[in-house]
Amino acid sequence: MSNHLMNEKLLPEQYSGKFKGSYAYLTIKDRLPVILVKVVDFLCQNKNDIAQSYGEIVKEEIKEIIGRLSALQNEMVTNKNIRFLVCDTPDIAIWNEYFIKQEKLCGFPPTWFESSWLYSECYFYRRIKQAFELSNVLKEFDPFHKQKEDSFLSTMDAASFICSNLNEALTDLKNSNDKTKLFHLFRRFIEVSLWGNKWDLSLTAGKENKEQSNPLTQLNELRNNIIVNDTDTLWQIIQDINEASEDMVIDLVLDNAGFELFGDLCLLHFLQTTNLVKKFRLHVKMMPWFVSDTLDKDIHWLLEILLQSNHKNLIKFSEGCYDNIASGKWIIVKEKFWTCPHDYSEMESTDPYLYGNLSKSDLIIFKGDLNYRKLTGDRQWDETTSFKEALNGFLPTSLVALRTVKADVVVGLKPGTSDKLSKIAQNWKFSGDYAVVQCYKKSDNSN
Repeated sequence: MSNHLMNEKLLPEQYSGKFKGSYAYLTIKDRLPVILVKVVDFLCQNKNDIAQSYGEIVKEEIKEIIGRLSALQNEMVTNKNIRFLVCDTPDIAIWNEYFIKQEKLCGFPPTWFESSWLYSECYFYRRIKQAFELSNVLKEFDPFHKQKEDSFLSTMDAASFICSNLNEALTDLKNSNDKTKLFHLFRRFIEVSLWGNKWDLSLTAGKENKEQSNPLTQLNELRNNIIVNDTDTLWQIIQDINEASEDMVIDLVLDNAGFELFGDLCLLHFLQTTNLVKKFRLHVKMMPWFVSDTLDKDIHWLLEILLQSNHKNLIKFSEGCYDNIASGKWIIVKEKFWTCPHDYSEMESTDPYLYGNLSKSDLIIFKGDLNYRKLTGDRQWDETTSFKEALNGFLPTSLVALRTVKADVVVGLKPGTSDKLSKIAQNWKFSGDYAVVQCYKKSDNSN
């Protein structure tokens, strides 16, 4: 099946900053400039510490980087044309080809506010990366690393509580063949992974979030806020695959580092220890992305911090995670597609290698808001549109989106649900208080 089932002109329009007052407009006008200011402030305040780690030469590089970021700020707030990228990395041709495609589609050079929000926002983070890539020593520097690290350090007690609960659950299951109990615990750790997204750094433009020490007490109440809940379908998908094969492989496309990543690893540990899944591939970003997205080094930093903690359960958990990585049960995968501008309906044509690998997976779990926007093309779908239709041909295998809602696009709702939610809270799509567990189940006769 072609992943371009519908002509571009027949598809709903993508969300864009050209709609004044929209969340896309406010993001480009207010949120992204704040994030950029925070990066510049971080570099100014920490240049001596950075120089201590990298050498005095980087002080001059930091000045040049700040100059590039200031130029980016000016281009964005004055709605200048988006520019070609100029650094010498393998993904640049992809980005510049996409620029040409957008120019042809719009009939004029893309600008910050007139382009699709998805393109503008992804381009924003790629330009931040370019500001560092054009230097010599700081090419691989992550300007968001301290925010990610500080945020997790403030949630260690909550992490310890969840880890203890996980251990108790697994001990309880050792002496039980109770499928109902197994399902309830499965649902619990799906929801731990799901709601970790409430601590998304980029939503608060990089502000830290102090989590309560016992987040599990919120799960029953939060379940009422899962406005599409396909957990039963997800459970059935996993059961069906297990009956057909003992070597179930899941691809997990990660979202945020820190507390959310910790919740994701708890889910993986649960699924593996209960023999529901044999192997995981963890997809990380290749560059700093959307403030808090997970890089390879963020996983290793997290596990090292757990190892150094004074919580015995976290130390043991970290050792188990390291064992899974060393044994190949958990494979960390870096693919450039995840930091390119395309939505996922374009994957089969733009990155057939990745699409082919995902097609061999038994299940793909997509975490977070950006993945959901890319799954649905970030288009202005009617909210009752089916999830499958909104995927627009991206059907490599069975998949599930675990997403707290922080952007306009939502599909698969029952008629009247959106109106009902708007009466409760006008900004329900942007608050992070609502979520979806949304499945597409690939049948044997699917194209």
